[in-house]
Amino acid sequence: MSESDCILILYTTLYREGGTEFDLAARELERAKVGEFPGRAVIRRAVESKKAFIAEIDSVAERSLQIAELHFIGHSGMYGIMFGTTSWPEQFSPFEWKHMIIPFAADGRAYFHSCRSGRWFARFFAGVFRVKAYGYFWYTTVSSQRDRFAWCRSKEAGAPAFIISVPGRKSHGLLGTVKKFFLRPTSFPMLEFEPPSEKIDTTYDGVAPLYDETFEDISVRADELCWLRRALAELRNPTVLDVGCGTGSFLRAIEDLIEKAQGVDLSAGMVAHAQKRSTASGKLSFCKIDGPQLPFADNSFDAVTSVLSFRYLDWDPIIAEILRVLKPGGRLFIIDMVAAPVKWRHWPRLLLDKVRRYRTLRKHPRYREALRKMVSDPRWRKMLEYNPIRAEHEMKWYLQSRFPGGKLEVINYGWNSRVLAFASPPLHEKNVAELSFP
Repeated sequence: MSESDCILILYTTLYREGGTEFDLAARELERAKVGEFPGRAVIRRAVESKKAFIAEIDSVAERSLQIAELHFIGHSGMYGIMFGTTSWPEQFSPFEWKHMIIPFAADGRAYFHSCRSGRWFARFFAGVFRVKAYGYFWYTTVSSQRDRFAWCRSKEAGAPAFIISVPGRKSHGLLGTVKKFFLRPTSFPMLEFEPPSEKIDTTYDGVAPLYDETFEDISVRADELCWLRRALAELRNPTVLDVGCGTGSFLRAIEDLIEKAQGVDLSAGMVAHAQKRSTASGKLSFCKIDGPQLPFADNSFDAVTSVLSFRYLDWDPIIAEILRVLKPGGRLFIIDMVAAPVKWRHWPRLLLDKVRRYRTLRKHPRYREALRKMVSDPRWRKMLEYNPIRAEHEMKWYLQSRFPGGKLEVINYGWNSRVLAFASPPLHEKNVAELSFP
């Protein structure tokens, strides 16, 4: 490590629970790094927003330092570390990370001491910043010992505290809880991710033909289609923008309810199939976008929809664009799948949804075979690996904070996932908040 290298330890205290313990863990890590790298700058800061995170990165650059180790202690969603509060969560989108400059040293590394950061985010971070990145696959907890779980009995300054990952209720159910508190299990190691040596196709382009064949008749997604038709029926012959339109199947299915519609998608392959299947009515048009920018004038649409694609989008940047192109009083309708384990009270509804799903598969043998072919294709599996679904609370807290008064409901239950549908109120206020970044 050179004299211009530093250790940067950032942590949160406000988002969800554990703020005091995170502060203790950050102080403990600071003490360890001061001992490990005597004479080098070790910087510890609490950051409660995206803006504060960027300010600390900029401060390092202004001091002409390079980051040998970046550590983050806090909570993480599936798509990365979290800031703010549950009433106003903030998270950098993939687009924002890609447009960020972090002054890493030549052999710099990044450590994300937060739950599930090793499932998607650490690998993504390694690819974007070309450094080794580390994260946990399972959920994390606070321990008074570094290598195994031991209850933290003191929250006083100076008390030892470490972020570790061990079996628990959220990862291993009741047995995990028993093992955690009574058997003091050893910690799962952090996963290490190297920058990829070659470009990996994480888009829908390779699976677009399979997707188009599978959902040629979108009536097989009856729950989503029925909800969307009911929502649009409340409007009078609206102009619609569909963000993440895929092959255009949902737009074709609601064509009778609208004046005209524009579909946009990041995948050129999906857009090509949507254009190929466009009807002769001239109501529908499709185009590819290259990021969270929409090529339309202000106040262009009565409604914006996003069906089974919102989880992939760059939330804050695309919401700013959606608000810009919506007419005053326009509506936002979102349907998407989220990760959430089934609870006992949901079992009657779960079983009903499973029976209905079985009937659909029996009624549509062509769809059943196309679906089997798609989900067994290695390209589909690779795409899902790099495009995971988000946890239910992530999407709920985000939408409820940005659009108070909106209606959020579950329209289909699965064993470990469910489908949410969200309808915003009429949006007369075009700015939900000033974005802290970019």
